Parts: sequence; C-alpha cells; structure tokens
Amino acid sequence: MFGFWFWFWLVVALGALVAAVFVVRRRQYLGKVRALGWTLEPNPDISRVADLNAPPFGLGFRRSVDELVSGTTASGNTFRVFEYDYSGAGRGYSGRIACLQLPFGLPDVFVTDGDHARVGISPAGVPLVQAEEGELRAIAADGSLASRVLVLVAPALAAAGALAGKVDLSIDGDQLVVGGAPKDPDELQAFLAALAPIASALSGTALRGHEVAPAPERFGFYGHPDWRFGPGIAEVLDLYPVTTGGYGHTVSDPVTGLRDDIRMDAFTHEWKTDRTETYTDSEGHTHTRTVTDNHSEPVCGFLLPFELPGLSVNGRRLGDKVAFESVDFNRAFTVRAEDPRFASDVLHPRTMEWLLATNPRGWTVRQRVVVFEVESHDQLLVDACEATLRGWLGRIPRFVWADRGLTVPSYLVE
Repeated sequence: MFGFWFWFWLVVALGALVAAVFVVRRRQYLGKVRALGWTLEPNPDISRVADLNAPPFGLGFRRSVDELVSGTTASGNTFRVFEYDYSGAGRGYSGRIACLQLPFGLPDVFVTDGDHARVGISPAGVPLVQAEEGELRAIAADGSLASRVLVLVAPALAAAGALAGKVDLSIDGDQLVVGGAPKDPDELQAFLAALAPIASALSGTALRGHEVAPAPERFGFYGHPDWRFGPGIAEVLDLYPVTTGGYGHTVSDPVTGLRDDIRMDAFTHEWKTDRTETYTDSEGHTHTRTVTDNHSEPVCGFLLPFELPGLSVNGRRLGDKVAFESVDFNRAFTVRAEDPRFASDVLHPRTMEWLLATNPRGWTVRQRVVVFEVESHDQLLVDACEATLRGWLGRIPRFVWADRGLTVPSYLVE
C-alpha cells in the first residue's frame, strides 16, 4: 500500500491546490472591485464606522469591521459596504452592511418586513411608535416621521427585487443603512442600484422638517449617552460584593455610566484557583500535579448617592423574609429586609403590580450599593437592570424620601 511520504505529499499538493484556488478567486474579486472604480480596505480600522450609532451599531462590548468596500454608485451615491460583528448584546450580530450617504441627518428610523427586526432598537425608557403598510413596518420615536418614511420608501422597496423578502434598513443620521449586502461585486452593484431609489426618496423635501444634526462620532451605547467603556482595572471589584477567593482577579469588558448621580458598573470578574490532582501513569506510579481553574462571574452594580436600608427582592440573603398581602406577589418574589416597615413602604400595591408585569431580575440593596442577579454580562441585561432600578426608585412614595431627609428624585413616577 501507499507509504507515509505518498500521503504526506498528497496532503501538501491538496493544500497547495486549495491555496491556489483561493489566490485566483481573490485576484478576480479585487479585479472586479477595481474595474468598478471602487476601493477595498481589507483590514479597516473600527473608526471607519464611528459615525454610525443606531443598531446594529452602538451595541455590544466587542465590535469589529472587515473588508470595507467604498465608492460611488452609478446614481452618484457615496457608499460603504463592510462586514460588521458585535458580541455582548443579546444573540450578537454578524453580517454585511451597506451604507449610502444622505444629504442631511434624520432621527433614527427602522424599516423591516417583519422578519428582520434588529435587536436593541428599543432601549428601556425610550418609547417607540410603529407605522404599518402591508408587511412593511417603520419604527421610530416620532410617529409622524415613521409614517412619512414608510410612505416614501414603500414604492421603492416594492420595485427593488434585490431586497424582496429581506427588508432590513434604517436611517442612522445622514446614512441609509441596509443589512444583507452581497459580497460578489456584480451582485453588490445590483444591490446598490436597488437602494438608489430609496436613498433618493429620503433625500427630498418631504423630510426636511425632521432634519437633525448628525450625532458626534463615538463608540458609545445606543440609548445610553452616559455609558462608556470603563478602564479595565480591578479597583472596581472593591465597590461590589464579588467572589474574593483565589488569585489573579481582573475585570473584562467593563462599562460604566453616571446619570442622576447614580453610578453604573457592569463587567465580567475573572480569577483563578489552584487544586491538586492525583493521577496514575502508564507504569502504575501515582503522582500529583497542580491544576489551575479559570472562573468568571458577571457583575451588574449601581452606587446610589444616598443610603437605604438593606433590601433583597429575589436577590441575596439579608435580614428577615417579608410577606405581603398579594398571594401572586409572594409567589413570584422573595423579599428579605433589614427593616420590614421600609420594605412595606417601598413595595406598595402599585409597585407590586409593576413588578409582576415586568418580571425583572432580582436585586439587593445594601446602603448605597445595589447589585442585580444576572446570568451573563450583556448590554441588554444591563439596560433592563438600570430600568428596573430607576423604575423602583421612581415609585418610592414621597413620604419615604421625606422621612429619610432625601430629595425626591426627578424621575419620580406619579
């Protein structure tokens, strides 16, 4: 039969063939791009998309851009097409996106056929309005803008065969952003041609009344202008109740924010531990070795500008368990408190009704520190936890603030 060297050289030959095919295809691709007068950046810097702020941008902790093609379409529209990825916000995103320049900036609008809604377009506390026409939906904070955009783009979408059955577009400042762009230059040329009438419809006088200045270029978080990527330093671990055993404590993907004097910190806490393991070698001898295990835990915490008595709502153990008159609430939530009267004051019937309707993650208050029980470090979870904290604080009655000598917050819900 065939010997070792036969198979070795066969594998080498096959590898060389695959590499040659790849090189030929790559050269053909680059040739087509250049023939169309376009420019390709194989490894663009993330700053090349810093002007884009609405989902799928402005989400996640790890973001990347790749294979950026730019140029001008046959209709005169400046465009960018690139691969974009993020993780750390829901299921994440990975896709090829086309952006066409518009003559002026507009508030965020999202248009979908119902099957391609983008994740993260509705941060907690930001009400949106939806306009519908057949299977098409336009979603925006301004209902009149959503309706006008839908009226303008619906005819162009109906005529755009390249977009049939996969409508996923948005207005992000002065950019028309469309998902699902093909990579093949010929297919991409047809795709961009189908987008030209949509861009033209959005560039007329009908939307001038909604015009806004483009947002500043920044890598922020959609719906949270106060959030930013925090410094990756372990000192933040001193602020919140985290695991203290082991060694090598670090934080990864830290995000911090400050609004209404409430500080937010969200990150992954990582550390190591060592253990001794006994094993038997092939000769029957027993040995020991040290094995290092890696550990991590998500942390979502807040620092209040005031102190409150200890309280746990489906959170950590502290104080005594408190029962309420609502059977449904007692079934859904375990409340423990250092001061039962305080718990009754801040978890009154209206708040219990809100908690039953929203079903939030559990949280624990210890003086100024609030921590939530989260299963992962995820931007959408942090958003939901912040909304829960502010929603709960905003429902604390005025007399409680007065009794504690505190100023009633501006976000009070009455």
